[in-house]
Amino acid sequence: MYELDHHTPYRHARYEFTPLPLIQRGLAFHEAGHTVLGQLVGFTCERVRVRTITRDGVTGWTGATTWARSFGTYLDVAVVCGAAGQAADLHQLAEAGRLTPETARLCEADHDKQMALSILAAEGIQVSDTNPAPDSGLAWDHVMATAQHIVDREWDRITAVAEALLAAPDFTLTGTQAAQIAGITTA
Repeated sequence: MYELDHHTPYRHARYEFTPLPLIQRGLAFHEAGHTVLGQLVGFTCERVRVRTITRDGVTGWTGATTWARSFGTYLDVAVVCGAAGQAADLHQLAEAGRLTPETARLCEADHDKQMALSILAAEGIQVSDTNPAPDSGLAWDHVMATAQHIVDREWDRITAVAEALLAAPDFTLTGTQAAQIAGITTA
């Protein structure tokens, strides 16, 4: 079982002037990106949520997508685990007219990328930052471009899941609920 986005909460100094509803919205779209893209390639999502968390005496907001089973290609793993959240967050900022170089930096999901790289490294898959990819490996710029393309194509589904996540009383959906909302048939 993998839990994505297990990282420092969004109360870091770089977010201190960001209104809470915008943080929650960004996290909801981030997690919806992971969830929808994962379910489309056959990953089994147990739960997706946005929540408060306290670490080292700091309370803030974070998100998590928990997978019971993950199958697919190495590109699927890289896109779903490493790039989908950031791509969805950037898309929602662009749609809202709030995408700037500064807000784009706030969306950088290094924790997602590092998790994906760790999973891939454990499988012996090499990843370069840019094309050309190593033999039998991946190039991260291709991973990000693929994620952005799929996010753009599946935007209505991602938006539906993000909005449902924000409307849920505890900012939590089961994987089954998310799939139903997105219109994805799961096995």
